[in-house]
Amino acid sequence: MSTVERRGKRGSVTAFAAVLALTLMVLGIGFIIICLYMGGQRETKNATDAGALSVGKEALHEPSVTLSLADNQKCFFDCTNDSFNNNIIGDGKVNLNRINRVWSKAMLMAINARAASMDGNAGNGVGNASSAAGAAQDLSDALADKLTTATNLHGFFTDISTKNSTRMIGVNSSAQVRPGPGWQTSLMDRDAESNIELTGSPSDNFYLPPGYSLPAGSSTKCTRTPLPGAVANTYFLKGYTPIDVLDRKFWQVPFKWDDKPHLVSGTTFNAAKQSAIPITWAKPIPNAFSVDAEAKNPGATAETAMSWVLSNPRHPYKLAAPHSFLHIKVDEMKCHWYFYPLPPFKVEFGAPQTYDFNDSPKSMTGTPMPGGGVLCTLVSPPAQMIGLDIVGRSLDEVIFGPPPGDTAKVEGYMVNRANEMLSKPGVTITPAKLHSVLGSALTRAWLIAGEKDFYLFSRDGETLECQPKNLAQILAPLWMPAIINNTPDGNETKIIDDAFMPGGIPLPHVPTPVIFCSPTPGANWSWVLWDKDVYWKPGTGFNGSLGDIRVKRWSEVHTVGVCNPF
Repeated sequence: MSTVERRGKRGSVTAFAAVLALTLMVLGIGFIIICLYMGGQRETKNATDAGALSVGKEALHEPSVTLSLADNQKCFFDCTNDSFNNNIIGDGKVNLNRINRVWSKAMLMAINARAASMDGNAGNGVGNASSAAGAAQDLSDALADKLTTATNLHGFFTDISTKNSTRMIGVNSSAQVRPGPGWQTSLMDRDAESNIELTGSPSDNFYLPPGYSLPAGSSTKCTRTPLPGAVANTYFLKGYTPIDVLDRKFWQVPFKWDDKPHLVSGTTFNAAKQSAIPITWAKPIPNAFSVDAEAKNPGATAETAMSWVLSNPRHPYKLAAPHSFLHIKVDEMKCHWYFYPLPPFKVEFGAPQTYDFNDSPKSMTGTPMPGGGVLCTLVSPPAQMIGLDIVGRSLDEVIFGPPPGDTAKVEGYMVNRANEMLSKPGVTITPAKLHSVLGSALTRAWLIAGEKDFYLFSRDGETLECQPKNLAQILAPLWMPAIINNTPDGNETKIIDDAFMPGGIPLPHVPTPVIFCSPTPGANWSWVLWDKDVYWKPGTGFNGSLGDIRVKRWSEVHTVGVCNPF
C-alpha cells in the first residue's frame, strides 16, 4: 500500500472517530437534557403535591369568619375553639375545622325548640332557634366564599412548595402558584360521616328530647373500610345531606373519622364537584381543593403540575351546646291545713306554715277552725310531725323520691339536657349517672344549708356536676357568670301534677260538738299527706339556658270532725 493510500485510510478513521465522538457527545447531552427534563417534572410534581397537602391542612384553620356581637352569633362562641374542654375559651373565629360545630349547635337548638313545640311549651324558643339557624347559614356562606376564593389559599401552597427543590430546572427555580382555573374545590365523600358524633345509638334515640327523632337518613356509622374498632358502635351526622328540623335545612361537611388529609386523583375530584353533581346546599363548604403550579428559570419554559387534596381535621366533636346549664329550683315548703265542714268538700283554714331541710322533722299544730266539722263548734287538729318527706334527702330524692309520680318524662328531659352539655366524644350521661350526680351527699349538705337553686353543667366537657349558684360561677369562671341569670325561652308546664301519698299514721282527735251533740266514735281523725309537683320550662340553649326544673313539695294535714245528736 502506498503512502498516499495509508494516509487516506488514516484520515478516514480519524474522521469517523471525530463524527462518532460528536454523535456520542450529542447523545449524551440529549440524555442529560432528557434526564433534567424528567427530573424537573418529577421535582415540580413533588413540590406541587407537598404544597397541596399544605393547603389541605392549613385550610382547616384559615381563612376564617369572625363572629359578630349579635345574640344569634354570640351563641356560637363556645364552638370557636378546638377543644372539648368547656373552660377553654374560643377566639370567636369559625373555620373549616369548626363549621360543623356551628351547624350542629344550631340544629340542636332547633331540635329543642321542635320538641318543646310538640309539647306546646315552645314560647320564644322557635324564634330563637330560627334566628340561630339563620346566623349559622350566614357564617357558613361567608366561609364558603373565602374557601372558594383561590387567592386565600395561595400562601399556604407557596409556604411549602418553595421549600421543595426544583434545582433540576434551575438553581433559582421553585414551584410557584399558577393562577387560573386550575384552583378549584370539590365536595367529596358525600353521605360519609362528619366530625360530629351523636350520643348513644338509635336504640336510645341518641338521648334526644323525649318524643323527638332525627329525620331518616340524617346519621351514619363510620364509612371507612375496614371499620375502625374504636368507632364501631358510634353514629355521626351525615355530610352533604340536608337535615330538616323546624322547617330549616342544616348541613354538615363530611370528614371520615381519623382520616388524614391526603392526595386524591383528579378524576375522583372532578366527579364530585358541585358543577358535576349539584346538591341543594346553595353555598356548600368544600372539603377538597385542587392546586396548579409551575416551576421555571427566568426566560425559560415552565414545568407545570396539578394536585388534588382531600382535607380532614381528624378532630371529632359531640353534638353539644358546651356553655350551657340546667337550673333546678326547689320551692319553699309549706304545710297546709284542711277541714271538712261539709264532707267530702275540704276547706283550707289558717295560714300555711313553712318548714325546711334544716329544721325537719318538726311538730306542727294548725289553727282550730270554728265550725270545721259536722255538728262541731270547733275542730282542733292534733300536733303532727311535718317534714319527714324531706329530712336527710338528696336533690335526687327531692325530685324523684316519694311521693311517686310520672318521673319518666322528667328523667328523660334531664338526661337529654345533661348530654347536650358534654363536648367530649364517647361520653354519655345515662339515667344512672344523672341520679348519681343529683344524689351526691353534697346536695344533702347544700339543701340543709338553705340552698334552693342548683345548676347542672360541665366545666370540662366530659364530667357532669351539680352545684349551687355561687359555686357554679366559681368553678366555671370564664363563662358561667355571664349566662347564669338567663332564663329559658320556653313556657313552664307541669309534668308531675299533685303526686301524693300518706305521710304517717292517722291520729285521732276530739272535736268540740255543738250543743246537744257528741263526737261520733271512730269518725274523728287527722292525717298527713305528702304532695309534690314538678314543672318543666324548656330552653333551646340560645342564651345558655337549657331549661328549668322546678320542684314544689308541700304537706297537707286533713282533719275530719264529725259529731252526732244525743
